[in-house]
Amino acid sequence: MPANLSTRPLRAALLTAALALAGLVAGCAQPQQSAALYDSSRENTHLDAESQAMAGSRRASPQIQLGFGSAGPEPIDVAAAEAQAAGQEPVQATPRPLAEARSFLGTVPCPAGTTCEAARFMVTLAPSGEWRARTTLLIGNQPTQSFAEQGCWNIIGSQPLRIALVHANQDTAKADLTFTNDNQLRVNAINGVQPMLEHRLTRQADLDGIDELKARPALNC
Repeated sequence: MPANLSTRPLRAALLTAALALAGLVAGCAQPQQSAALYDSSRENTHLDAESQAMAGSRRASPQIQLGFGSAGPEPIDVAAAEAQAAGQEPVQATPRPLAEARSFLGTVPCPAGTTCEAARFMVTLAPSGEWRARTTLLIGNQPTQSFAEQGCWNIIGSQPLRIALVHANQDTAKADLTFTNDNQLRVNAINGVQPMLEHRLTRQADLDGIDELKARPALNC
């Protein structure tokens, strides 16, 4: 019995020391845990990087502006969805060769009423439905006089894709052209005359806005 009484103070002292040590450890761990809890700089940086990458992937690529007409038709999936929601017929997709601005160049027969051997013909088709062209007369394969024209293009065939270039404010056609592929046009008729030989216009790497007409307002095609 005396032995048991002598060990009670020792046990109490050990218990008190253990509780004090546990409290000290908990007190030291709490600030570190709080600091770790609110120190989210590395995580935020990672999330920011992911957000910027996702935003970049959704950002539409800019379209080249020619200074006439609109930048291009609304994406067909959006237009079709709106038409369907309104109970209308689905909007037909713009053919791929006409969905972006393109310039084509080639040699065509000399226009009637002019004295030249041939003519160099540059035409730029805008997705707004507008076209602008420059015709340069050639004598001895050397450029002489040139003149510019504009109007609206109309699709007159689908297999293969065929278009007519109609003069502005007129019913006459400047040219009748067929896409042999996305980058080449065959001349069916030019200035109302069907060529005796085959003539083709080839897509150019650089767009030509036909600057001679830049002061004129855009057409409502």
